Amino acid sequence: MADVSAEGRAKIPARPRVLLTGFGPFPGVAENPSGWLAETAGSGAQADLCTLYRAVLPTEWNAVASRAAYFHQAIRPRLMIHFGVRPGATEILLECRAHNQIERRVDAGGAHPERHQVLPECGDTLETCLPVDAFAARLRNERIPASVSQSCGRYLCNDLYFRSLYWAERNGADALFVHVPQTHILSKESMLLAAESILREAIGAVQLQSKLCPDETGPAPPAETSS
Repeated sequence: MADVSAEGRAKIPARPRVLLTGFGPFPGVAENPSGWLAETAGSGAQADLCTLYRAVLPTEWNAVASRAAYFHQAIRPRLMIHFGVRPGATEILLECRAHNQIERRVDAGGAHPERHQVLPECGDTLETCLPVDAFAARLRNERIPASVSQSCGRYLCNDLYFRSLYWAERNGADALFVHVPQTHILSKESMLLAAESILREAIGAVQLQSKLCPDETGPAPPAETSS
């Protein structure tokens, strides 16, 4: 599901366009809290600081590739925060990098990837420019277990993150992937507090930077629904 406030043309300085995404279920994970986070986070004070778009993506190789390209070009977000669940995690993991590699692993639709790299024309890794160490420290100060992760894996979370980092690098934007534990490890309430904190800190970080995504001050694109 995508969502955008209806406030016409942005003022100067423009409110950054922010894309929040999560995933649906996938093999081994019947309940994926990341989709709920993408639909719920940012409903507080942050909503006045940015124009929010939301999407819950099917955990499928082809869907991630096509919808990432659509959202990048149609929305041209200044900031992208992607949420995903990591089975076995015991804390919030702020991913500092993505890999240009794909694990041959079945998706929610029963399909395997048809490629070995996310983007064949790219190098091995891409890193976020956002201050993830500071974000993690802030979460710990708020009594939410969190750390910085050095690897986003090689599954669909990494696939989406690499695509967003590649686009961000070329379009004056920023991206971050956040892995959350399953709900029997960390409650939804704690996850939402973490997501709100990360969103608030990330918006503050991009507002301090001078780079702006092209067309940031233009009319907001229409809302788009993504199941």
